[in-house]
Amino acid sequence: MQIIVKSDIGRVRKVNQDDVRFYQKNENECLVVLCDGMGGHNAGEIASKMVCDDIIENYQNQGTLKDEKSIHDWMLSAILHAHQIVEDKSHEAQEYEGMGTTIALVLYVNHQVYISHVGDSRVYYVCDELKQLTKDDTLVNVLVDSGTISQAEAKIHPQKNILLQAVGVSDALNPSFIQTQLNDGMILVCSDGLYNSLSDEQILNILHSSKDMDERACQLIDTANTYGGQDNISFALIITKGVVDL
Repeated sequence: MQIIVKSDIGRVRKVNQDDVRFYQKNENECLVVLCDGMGGHNAGEIASKMVCDDIIENYQNQGTLKDEKSIHDWMLSAILHAHQIVEDKSHEAQEYEGMGTTIALVLYVNHQVYISHVGDSRVYYVCDELKQLTKDDTLVNVLVDSGTISQAEAKIHPQKNILLQAVGVSDALNPSFIQTQLNDGMILVCSDGLYNSLSDEQILNILHSSKDMDERACQLIDTANTYGGQDNISFALIITKGVVDL
């Protein structure tokens, strides 16, 4: 197993409000946390750092997670705890008021992948296609689901960045929970700065190139800045043994 994380400020923003971390317990288990501090709120970079710090520490102190139920329960409690500490911090000073973050949390255990998320940071399964596993918590997605707008219209909708829930700012959170298997391919965890800058085809072409994985990861950042770069760009890749040359 190989884990690669990258984060870049982009070409426009003055502060990188993304935070992406991983903690590998052993050869068969690792946790990835990616947070995108809310750009329209104060101290988004503080919120994202607080959440990553809290969840990684929580995981390090957590005993063995033996089954799907224990993993689900831990992921939910970890996100809700992080939500509470960000909310509490936001009441301490005016400059913290309203701060928040998305979260994408991925636990890989023996080829099983467990995902929980809030907001519009995404998790993809990468094989011969780019398959989105998470569903954005956005107003635009509600409009798509209701048939009001099409997927094509959603990509250019003026309100596409309006979140329906986020860590630290929502009255109540309803994190997703997804379980899937990773026998081959990769898991890509990313902020919207990546997928809003590049098409699925561009991402796939880079990840399927003949370069080594570090070079491919750097190329993702460079190409996202070339074609977009309007936001911070962050991602993590979980790659199983045997697919490094996918």
